[in-house]
Amino acid sequence: MDFIIEELTMNAWPSLQTLLYNGWVVRMAGGYTKRANSINPIYSYENDYRANSVNSNYSSKSNLDEKIKYCENLYKSNNLPIVFKIIDCKEHEILDKELESLNYDKVDLTSVQILKDIKKTELHENLIVENEITEEWKKCFYFCYNINSIEKMEIIDKMLKNIKHPIICIHKVENGSYIGCGYGVMERGFVGLFDIIVKEEYRGKGIGKEIVETILAQSNEFGINKAYLAVVDNNIVAKNLYQKIGFKEVYKYWYRKKD
Repeated sequence: MDFIIEELTMNAWPSLQTLLYNGWVVRMAGGYTKRANSINPIYSYENDYRANSVNSNYSSKSNLDEKIKYCENLYKSNNLPIVFKIIDCKEHEILDKELESLNYDKVDLTSVQILKDIKKTELHENLIVENEITEEWKKCFYFCYNINSIEKMEIIDKMLKNIKHPIICIHKVENGSYIGCGYGVMERGFVGLFDIIVKEEYRGKGIGKEIVETILAQSNEFGINKAYLAVVDNNIVAKNLYQKIGFKEVYKYWYRKKD
């Protein structure tokens, strides 16, 4: 499987600490979001999952157990729940079954979707569009997500500052109130859509669609013609919106979690 979208996603939502362990990308960010606090086994799977051979002295099971134990100890020592990100692909089947046998819960089934050709769309002038993360955008982000913890805000602020690729930030204010926001990160011909959110009392009015279309239109001005996003599989409203815009699912992932 080609893991390019996984690479783009990790760059667009960076953790505070990233360790490489025998082909696994181990991410930690103070516990804020599973995406930034999970083990991502996207590279070295050959040695982990190689079929046992009669003519081989190599024990794939032993190697996999050792790697899982290493990650468990690392996350425990950092007071974090142990979370593995599992992609619905052949390469992750054995790891997923092993984690299930170790009583890891399967949570947050998620659909990864791609838009292969960004069409020209009209800009929505009632949105605030910026090419950097401003204090006002962050205030809108915190307000829409009901984030009040200073500690959590500090973690998010550090994570956002770690984004190293061009960014498009959108937020909307109406009658002095923050209504919704989102951002897109451009890399390698793609724009990734992240944290598209509208305050509950304003949902169903097309604001989310406006935010998404504006990110796509702005990125198209930079020569970007493809987009990707991840949406929790049971979020039917959001999935319907993305389907209307033209996004199509390319794969699913979930997390295996143990507190």
